[in-house]
Amino acid sequence: MGELSKTSGENGEKITEELLRLIGWNNLLKGVSVPCINKDHNREETHGNDFVFIYDNPLHDSRTDVVYISSKNAKKGYPKGEQGVRTTFKKHLSELDEIVSCSKISSEISQKLKTFQGRRQKKHVGLLVWLHGNSESLEKDIKPALSNIQLDLSSNCPLYLLDMSRASFIKEAISHFRAIKQGKEYSFYYPKLGNVIASVDERYGDVLPVELIASDIIPIKFTLGERPSLCLYAKQAFSEESLKKICSLAFDFADGWVEDIFIGLESYHPADDKQAKDAVLMAYQERKARIKVFCYKESLLDLLEY
Repeated sequence: MGELSKTSGENGEKITEELLRLIGWNNLLKGVSVPCINKDHNREETHGNDFVFIYDNPLHDSRTDVVYISSKNAKKGYPKGEQGVRTTFKKHLSELDEIVSCSKISSEISQKLKTFQGRRQKKHVGLLVWLHGNSESLEKDIKPALSNIQLDLSSNCPLYLLDMSRASFIKEAISHFRAIKQGKEYSFYYPKLGNVIASVDERYGDVLPVELIASDIIPIKFTLGERPSLCLYAKQAFSEESLKKICSLAFDFADGWVEDIFIGLESYHPADDKQAKDAVLMAYQERKARIKVFCYKESLLDLLEY
């Protein structure tokens, strides 16, 4: 039993590491242990971080993020029933909260921040990557079961969840884009969030910020020939309403610099949905940019769009 648990945990860490590499989190610190200084934690003498990632967050002025990543992997899938999911989630998140609470004031992390030489403001963040190996529910979305959960956390730091559903979306979106671009360069695009973008910062780069990991949109900037283009992958099914919202978001992101906008949805039928799509896009025909809609879950129907 212990050996199986160890193997499952190692598989989870392997998947987590490869997934984070897809979004530019390349210089991960592995296995960073920090002393536990809170008796209320009632745990071992140290806390073990599976991974720590330090980066300058391009969405915020003068801010360096320290992300403490806890990887959990259940070999047979998530617990059965919403109560089972909530109970295990609270256990995992409380553990992460304690790790962040002690890590953020530890000399070990302080030393690594000095070596990194980041920006003036430091933000400590937790990321729970909760995966499983049940092939029958690989894209199971557990967030609806967590909507009314009550948590008692002490770190006062933001904690994010990356479950199978969102992890699968990230992998599918980036793998799809890489396949269609055939090795050409691209960057993640950093939209303006309020007035927090510093004028000296580039609006694009190789690292996907933690806020966008938790969103249902992945914006990618690239060139099509010589034309600047934007691709939005959205974790949404096609509907007239969803397409209207994403088109508005795309033009808000584009800010006048884009000539081609591509919108990738998790479901879009090139024949059945074409009329509804064209009706939505008519509202944007006065805009300079051209819009193309596609489904990033590939099928033979994609040939209709060629």
